[in-house]
Amino acid sequence: MEKQQKNDTTMTRVTDIRARCGFHCSRCLAYVGNIKNEADRIRVSETWQKIYGLEVPAEAIRCDGCLKPDSENPFRIGGDCQIRTCVQERKIAHCGQCNEFPCDRIERHLTSVETNVPGCRDKISQEEFRSFIDPYLCREFLMGNQK
Repeated sequence: MEKQQKNDTTMTRVTDIRARCGFHCSRCLAYVGNIKNEADRIRVSETWQKIYGLEVPAEAIRCDGCLKPDSENPFRIGGDCQIRTCVQERKIAHCGQCNEFPCDRIERHLTSVETNVPGCRDKISQEEFRSFIDPYLCREFLMGNQK
């Protein structure tokens, strides 16, 4: 986290947010802080359809992230996540800290992105790859954070 000073008031700007599964929220274009307008929502919706075959309407493209407490009624794409629930029950920050990592649940989750990598390189631009694939390639992050 990075601190900034402004008019004698300390502000905090989060620069690196990781989901319970290791996804890089702060780089995800659906994360609430990254969406600036309707065009952003449409771009994410269309590109997710092209790459992953996901049909998420543009108006539903907005995610508060899995770190936001349920008491704040966050909006999460896909609703309740089994990985988030598991991590919370185990009282750890993310799957990489779990003694059972990698389990079948996280393997299915990681594979859902990883299997798209080879086939999408010729379908999307480098910029689209950086924006729509890289934030979700998190196996290395999780493995590097094991207990």
